[in-house]
Amino acid sequence: MPAMSAQVTVMPSGHTFTIEGNDTILQAALRAGIPLNYGCSGGNCGECLARLVSGEVSKVHPHDFIVKEVDKAKGALLMCAYTAVGDIVIEAGIAGAEDIPQQTIVTRVKAIEPIDESILALHLMTPRSQRLRFLAGQSVRLEAGGAAGDYYIASCPCDDRHIELHVRRDRQAFGEWAFAGLSKEDAVTLSGPAGGFVIQLESRRPIIFVAWDDGFAPIKSLIQHAMSLEVAESMHLYWLADKLAHYQENYVRSLADALDDFEYRMLDADADSAQLAERVLAGHPDLTRYDIYATGPAEFLDCLRAGALARNLSVLGWHGEVI
Repeated sequence: MPAMSAQVTVMPSGHTFTIEGNDTILQAALRAGIPLNYGCSGGNCGECLARLVSGEVSKVHPHDFIVKEVDKAKGALLMCAYTAVGDIVIEAGIAGAEDIPQQTIVTRVKAIEPIDESILALHLMTPRSQRLRFLAGQSVRLEAGGAAGDYYIASCPCDDRHIELHVRRDRQAFGEWAFAGLSKEDAVTLSGPAGGFVIQLESRRPIIFVAWDDGFAPIKSLIQHAMSLEVAESMHLYWLADKLAHYQENYVRSLADALDDFEYRMLDADADSAQLAERVLAGHPDLTRYDIYATGPAEFLDCLRAGALARNLSVLGWHGEVI
């Protein structure tokens, strides 16, 4: 019988997560934000084939994909069809941005959360049979009412069918439509994901996140993903406001209140790029052990990168996204 709660360790990445009740290995991994390789999630394609290294599993869903007997003897199983009986260790691949296929999904508006006259938080829900595969930091294209626009996802891949996006009124046709004509339960076609501004799963170093205006959306997704995976020793957020206010400051404050290893600072973009970069980096004289994920205008990112490298940041620790 499946265990009420069991720990799964994924090799060779070393990630761990917990399975509750009759959840499959795949379902539990995705809820934990761990992007295991998979395709249909219904037992037809074989993309979620993994190998049981130790422990015991139990089949909880039928599958049409045929696993060869020689592979079964080596521990092969479909993660979408099996759950754990006690703690297990599996060998399975972790998906990168290049591994995730393009998807087109008709979603429904779950909620429209006006923040001020220039930006809103749009909450979409995918169908039960079509969860969106994406990594934190990626973007999607939205279409409704004949209008379209490209937006970064602000929610975590661990949020199941819920997708949050931050939509500005003054950019792209979809923004005007979202403010003027979009209502709860309306259909919105989502296509994607796109982009490689994603968390580096193998790193366990402290992370500095830097967001510029609504570039907070992908940063928010990355923060939530890092939290769900417990991949960062500590997290520091710097949010610069230029054209927009710090529109979700209450959310950021709640993270700081709840987490011992999370600090933040709200900054106004009221100086030149070099000065702003120096304000961000002033409290970090040595960045040898850090990763930086930053969004912003190209000039600001160039200054921030140069200042970070001068403070011993590894080239591999820099991740920038021009917005």
